[in-house]
Amino acid sequence: MAFEIRPIALEEAALFYADDEKNKELDCIGHLRGDFGYNGKEFWHSWFGQQDALNTPEFKVDLAVVMIGLRTQGPLKDLRSMAYYCCGHREAKIPGARHPETYGFIVNTGQYRYYIRCFPLQGDNKFYVYCYRKEKERRPEKTRGRQIRSAPSKKSHQPER
Repeated sequence: MAFEIRPIALEEAALFYADDEKNKELDCIGHLRGDFGYNGKEFWHSWFGQQDALNTPEFKVDLAVVMIGLRTQGPLKDLRSMAYYCCGHREAKIPGARHPETYGFIVNTGQYRYYIRCFPLQGDNKFYVYCYRKEKERRPEKTRGRQIRSAPSKKSHQPER
């Protein structure tokens, strides 16, 4: 499956962050959080589910294909690739983010939309991938009032298998 990565649109900025109430309303399935280890070339991640009923086998296949693409051709290959990718897409900076070097990208597939937040600097948690079902329309008024905030910093890594 081929897909295109595009920079964020201003009205979508809040969809790159956790908000339990709004995420349920907008059919957020869950999100991945990860980093590239101490050498910048590993791939550690954790899954945080939102709505188990939406975490179907079809979604899992779709997510796996997207992640493989992001890891081979996109910003999630390693820390250096992420920094290079973000530097080449300055228009993807997330307005109002806690740190000015935070970038957002979106991948649309047939039934799902993925919001990829990248932070290409040294430290923990280099990326978050928020996964939404596309059946519900993502109107700007649905995201109005959402605060842009970082997720809590819990360290529970799982190596890629």
